[in-house]
Amino acid sequence: MTRQVLLLNSDKPEVIAALARRPDLTVRVMTRKVYADLYRGLEVAYVDDFADLTQVEQAAYDLAAHGPLDHVVAATEKSVPAAGLVRSLLGVPGPGFGPSLWGAHKRAMKDRLLAAGLPVTDYAQAATVDDVPRAAEHTGWPVMIKPVFGAASKCTYRVDSPEEFGERHGAGDFADLADRRLPVQVERLVRFTHEYHCDGVVHAGEVARAAVSRYFLPPLRVAPHLKSGYVADQTDPFSREVLDLHRRVVAALGLPFGVTHLEVFRTGTGPVIGEVAIRPGGAGISRMWWHAFGVDLWEEFVRVSTGEPPSRPDRAPRPDTTGRSRLPALPGLRERVLALPGVLEVLTPEECASPGHLEAYFTCADETAAEAFIGRLHETAVPTV
Repeated sequence: MTRQVLLLNSDKPEVIAALARRPDLTVRVMTRKVYADLYRGLEVAYVDDFADLTQVEQAAYDLAAHGPLDHVVAATEKSVPAAGLVRSLLGVPGPGFGPSLWGAHKRAMKDRLLAAGLPVTDYAQAATVDDVPRAAEHTGWPVMIKPVFGAASKCTYRVDSPEEFGERHGAGDFADLADRRLPVQVERLVRFTHEYHCDGVVHAGEVARAAVSRYFLPPLRVAPHLKSGYVADQTDPFSREVLDLHRRVVAALGLPFGVTHLEVFRTGTGPVIGEVAIRPGGAGISRMWWHAFGVDLWEEFVRVSTGEPPSRPDRAPRPDTTGRSRLPALPGLRERVLALPGVLEVLTPEECASPGHLEAYFTCADETAAEAFIGRLHETAVPTV
């Protein structure tokens, strides 16, 4: 029996491909008109922005007029609350609007985690950018400021003091954040030694599989084309602590299904949760998982989002350390990197859907070797790094 799926997406090709491989699913789409060419031949309703819930409501009713829906799949961070609203309006199984906020709204998320006794940094919500100093009186300086809805570190700033804030705000440094016209999340800066992420697959409210990885450099400290990392030793005591933290986060959010991307800071007093997203991680993380574990996180995302159990990998995990690195798409660089021992593949900008970037995947003997190899890749790509 064919099931009806409503996909809320932008241009993420992985979920489009995963759904297209499923003859048992008929897909309708809610997206922006700029992505119309990706969905030719499908029933599509357009919105200007998933944050405009009035448009989302009307688009949902327009699509539902073609028949009942069995599943709603939110493939982007912005679309998570919109998908929750659609489920609530149309009576589709899955998280409704309220619970969906816990996976997307930064203050609502932290409220939920804090209530469950999980480690988060001090935070407060500012009504506008102008209101940041008042909120920072609660958290203390220095702070990170960001929109309550957002992804990929966009409109995110570190500010060390009220004096610095006043000077930079007066100079228009936070204009893009102010233009979002959203409340602002103000968080006390976390002093950390390393940043990790734990990615997992959740089915029937339980973590079916999960693994901890480490960023080579935290995303906010490195140019976007050099985002790198590797799968951590899962038997390491800190990795085991993060895996348990991930399980507790899933329980605190009441997540019935999904693929998770939890970011965790390692500090002198233990782990501190950064954020959690209810979708596969970007910048090559899903592909790294495929190389390491034989698991395609986007395929798993589609499976659990449509009520199916996770798949069983057709091979054992790699015994060595698998890593990834984003690199600039410079002439001849792909060929030079492919020639290095241990490189598994290097995707072109077209293959990884990241204009101007390559994505390299490799294996090394252990984490120390992975760190050295990523450093070598960066030196090869940008000698001045």
